[in-house]
Amino acid sequence: MRFAAGVDGGGTRTTVECRTMEGAALCREVFGPFNLNSVGEERFTALLEEIAAFLGKTGECAALCIGAAGVSNPRVRELTAQVMDGVCPWRLAGDHEIALHGAHSGGPGLALIAGTGSICCGKNERGEAVRAGGWGHLIDDGGSGYALGRDLLSAVVRQWDGRGEETVLTRLLLARLEIETPQELVAYVYGGDKSRVASLAPLAGQAAAQGDRTALDIYARNGAELGELVLAAAKRLGMETGEVALLGGLLTGDGCLREALTAWLAERAPGLRCIEPRQDAAAGAAMLALELAAEAGR
Repeated sequence: MRFAAGVDGGGTRTTVECRTMEGAALCREVFGPFNLNSVGEERFTALLEEIAAFLGKTGECAALCIGAAGVSNPRVRELTAQVMDGVCPWRLAGDHEIALHGAHSGGPGLALIAGTGSICCGKNERGEAVRAGGWGHLIDDGGSGYALGRDLLSAVVRQWDGRGEETVLTRLLLARLEIETPQELVAYVYGGDKSRVASLAPLAGQAAAQGDRTALDIYARNGAELGELVLAAAKRLGMETGEVALLGGLLTGDGCLREALTAWLAERAPGLRCIEPRQDAAAGAAMLALELAAEAGR
């Protein structure tokens, strides 16, 4: 059987979806993490070989689309070519590209993704595509898990200094980290990577549920940051109306942030409507693979 396959390569797992040439779902398989920097070249190549073997057992692969973060790394392309050249036509796509394609089943629309980082991408009726955000935590990523964690940490140290108002966040943070002094907090924050800060984001939700004004302000600010991403992408695409698919752990799991975002958009961009994604990123990659197969005449 001839089919097309899409790969959603993530930091913890990789999902492969195969579809018939008519677009019907055929099968799915889950593999290990798809991150060259984390696993190294040997394990990355082994993962690609596992995927190639799976495709070979499934049937005749007409095209393959691999979507993941970091695909702009030239070494990712080189290693992929070593394994996939000769297997089938293939292409690399950003993780936001396959997420957008799946969220709107290949049609026009916007996709807002908020997890550890944040980004909005979109495509209009003319097929024009743009992205806004996604510049990383040092200079961007408003509305992300990192931003929420950073903002609540800032609120705590401001209270300690006497620069900010009292906040429930201080008690929650000290209990979560099992610390008592500012020195211990500094050691925690600067003793690891950005995931340490992002992991604290749920504390903002706990404080907001208790009516903490500082936490509510943090959500309002970060909801606005996400809204600005959406509005920037929509304006560049000429989309005064349309659907915004909400993706990522924060927008699917943090009701406070989602409420802050939707309230901001309702006031400033009432023509844009937030929706659940129609399909996931693996499905989006598979649909892009079908398009590649059509272009290749296979």
